[in-house]
Amino acid sequence: MAENLHLVLNERGRVYNLKHTNMQDKLWVCRRVKKGCRGSIFTNLDVDAVLDCNPHADDCTPDNNILYKMEKKNSLKRRAAEELKTIPQIYHEEASSASADLETAGQFPTYKSVKTAMYRKRAKKFPRLPPTRQQLEIPLHWRMTKSDRRFLLYNNVYNSILIFCTEENLSILSEHSVWSMDGTFKIVPEWYQQMFTIHVFIAGKLVPLVYCLTVHKDLSTYREIFDNLILKAAALGVVLQPQTVICDFETALIPALQGTFPGVNIQGCYFHFCQAVLRKVNVELLSRDATGSIAALFNYFRVEWIPPDRLLMCNVYNVNIRTNNDLEGWHFKMNRLAGKRHLGFYELLQLLIDEQGSTETLIQQVTSGRVTASDLQIKNKKYEELQQRITALTAEYDGGTRTLEQFLRAVAYLLLIPLRYNLECTIHAPGSTGCQQSNVVTRSKDQDVPRCTLPQ
Repeated sequence: MAENLHLVLNERGRVYNLKHTNMQDKLWVCRRVKKGCRGSIFTNLDVDAVLDCNPHADDCTPDNNILYKMEKKNSLKRRAAEELKTIPQIYHEEASSASADLETAGQFPTYKSVKTAMYRKRAKKFPRLPPTRQQLEIPLHWRMTKSDRRFLLYNNVYNSILIFCTEENLSILSEHSVWSMDGTFKIVPEWYQQMFTIHVFIAGKLVPLVYCLTVHKDLSTYREIFDNLILKAAALGVVLQPQTVICDFETALIPALQGTFPGVNIQGCYFHFCQAVLRKVNVELLSRDATGSIAALFNYFRVEWIPPDRLLMCNVYNVNIRTNNDLEGWHFKMNRLAGKRHLGFYELLQLLIDEQGSTETLIQQVTSGRVTASDLQIKNKKYEELQQRITALTAEYDGGTRTLEQFLRAVAYLLLIPLRYNLECTIHAPGSTGCQQSNVVTRSKDQDVPRCTLPQ
């Protein structure tokens, strides 16, 4: 006859809230009481029989689909409170799922009718932010991980630098000689410029250990981060001394690393190196005549990449980890989980706490011996074979069976490489008729570079 949902009663298409429990009965009032409806009913204590009722307002009509609407609205509000996806995205997903039953899909709540309730539910999940970053006081609950470990490691007086890292993470960081680090900007709250992270490889998988929110990305910021990590590590009785750091060619980060960790090998990300070179070529060099472009390219390399303090950073000879691609993949995952740009402060903090939980689970899996590198690594057969061929060619060059020219030619023609920019004939003037030179050149190990077919 009636369905009791906690303190809510559905009776004949109307919803009632419990107001009083008396000695012999219960009083339920219409949920639309704030809109002027005075309807109510009395039930017995077991809520299985209606004893009396008072009439409803004329505009308060029964709705036989009220339970369906309540269920869907509650589902939307629950997801708004629990997930980081945008409110429109959550509504879209629920509305799409509702189409599985077309008989009831027409009763699904409209976005306009539930939008305010969803945003209000989400706002209640997070603490209210102060007017300025300097006034921020992170509650104790938000400073801890899901395993009740301290997560907020350091914050300065202006909250311009926040470092999130557990003591266990710091100990693991001290045990690894190769670090990978980079910054991301897309999901960072408006108070901050970047989220700078430090990762290590555990069982072949790149794992985040340190998260830093920073207002600036200058030399003093990075020095403050590294100095405080070293200080906190010393308090634990461990030493932070990486041998190799993989990063992009950021002007402030590199001197901060070299000044804090003397003798550290800075391995510049090869992808960012190629990106910088191609940007220089496409934007500046190809706009000139061919001869000038080659001279300018040589001069660019001489000035930018060949000085003694830079040569080793872009050199990947005998280096297995050449890029920060794994870290870029992690950035992509975090952006996808965030679901939008520039999260609120506590939205991002919740995301980091969740990610730290995944990290702790992975560490326990590896520590227990139940999970190994073969279980975690997803290898691409194509690139695995390519690495083996490069390793073999390098061994031949080191062993003296290949000359430098033979080695470079073999590596250059190892892959099919499309050159996605216009090439001009180096012999004839641009626009000369009859030149068969293609604008887009494709090279492979079985093809030579196309040459101009006109007589010289």
